[in-house]
Formats: sequence, structure tokens, C-alpha cells
Amino acid sequence: MDKFKLLTYSVIGLIILNIGIISFLYISRSNSNPNDNRRPKDIIIEKLHFDANQIKKYEIFIEAHKNYIDSLNTNNKELKAELYSKLKLQNINEKIKDSLIELTLVNQKRIEEANFKHFQDIKNICTKSQLEDFNILTEELEKLFSNIIRKPRPEFRPPPRPNFENNNIDNNEKSDFPPPPPPKMDEHRPPPPPRDGDHPRGPREGNRPPPPHWDHERPGDEHRPPPPPRE
Repeated sequence: MDKFKLLTYSVIGLIILNIGIISFLYISRSNSNPNDNRRPKDIIIEKLHFDANQIKKYEIFIEAHKNYIDSLNTNNKELKAELYSKLKLQNINEKIKDSLIELTLVNQKRIEEANFKHFQDIKNICTKSQLEDFNILTEELEKLFSNIIRKPRPEFRPPPRPNFENNNIDNNEKSDFPPPPPPKMDEHRPPPPPRDGDHPRGPREGNRPPPPHWDHERPGDEHRPPPPPRE
């Protein structure tokens, strides 16, 4: 088998594999539960075939139930925050720790009792013809509400860091404004005092002593040979 046939068979195999994967994903998506993206309220109204009067009563139950559950959840968060704050202490009071845990369990029990009563209220507004649908719905209530409550949080991604160097380059290239003028010198500012010879940087130009005249003899000139004669 030459290389050309081997390459052809490999490409055909990859195409068939991709078609199989796409088909599997499409079938899995079509068989997924269409109720996953809807609110429990809408699903219950649809499955129980509530009329307008029943929907109004149901919305009143929802509002009261939501407010009560929110207050219990808020209280539980405060209790847990206080409980975990005890971990900072060197010596933990076991009685206080057990008391805080007990209070959180009491609130959790109240939440379950409120949920059960909420479903009882829904049952009480059902007609006789709707009770059979309600009995079927009870088998889905736990799964229905757990999917809504335990929906995974979206992954947090920090925003990208701005590249100030590229931004400055782009701004300089795109800017039509002239560069800023140099700072003006203070005309009324007095000149600095002259430096004397004791200054670590030495005296200024105006205060330096003049160099020795080249006509005067300097040390070592007696050993210097005379310059060659000019022709």
C-alpha cells in the first residue's frame, strides 16, 4: 500500500468518526429533558392544567413560601459564619459550637417542613380531575427543584489585564496633537550660590582658578627633549 492510499483511508476514517460524534451529540441533546430550562412554576402550571384563578392562588403561595425560605437561608448563613469564626480561637467552647450547629439543623428542618406545606397548598387548590396529575408530579418534585437549586455556577474568569504599553504606542501613533511644550524656566528664580573649593563636586566654572600659563615652567620640563628643528 503506497502512501497516497494510506492517506486517503485515514482522511475517510476521520470524516466518518466526526460524523458519528456529531450524530451522537445531536441525539443526546434531542433526548434531554426540555423542562431543564424552565421554572418550576411554569412546569407545575402546565402539568396540573391550572386555570387563571388557580394560578393567582398559586402565585400567592409562591411569594409567601419564597419569603419564608429566604429568611431561613439568611439566618443559616449568619449562623454558619459565626460557627466558622470560632476556628480562629485557640480554645473553642464546645457548648457554643454545638448550639450553633443545632440551630442550623433546626432551620434546615423548618425549610423541609415549609417545602412540604407548600406542596400541600398546591394540592388543596387542585380539582378532582387534577389530583391524578398531581400524584404523578410528586414523583418529579424532588428532581425538579433540586435541578433548579443545584444548578452549577458559571466558571469565574478574571478580565484580561490591559496592555498599557501597546495602548500608549497606539495612542501616540493615532494622536494628531503636537507634543507638549517644555516647562518654562523661572525668570525670577535667583541663581544658585557659587561653590568654593571645599565642595565635593569642586568649584563652578566661574570660581575655578585659571590654569597655569604654558609659558611658565612646569615640573618635569627640564627632562623634556627639545623639539626637532623646522626645515
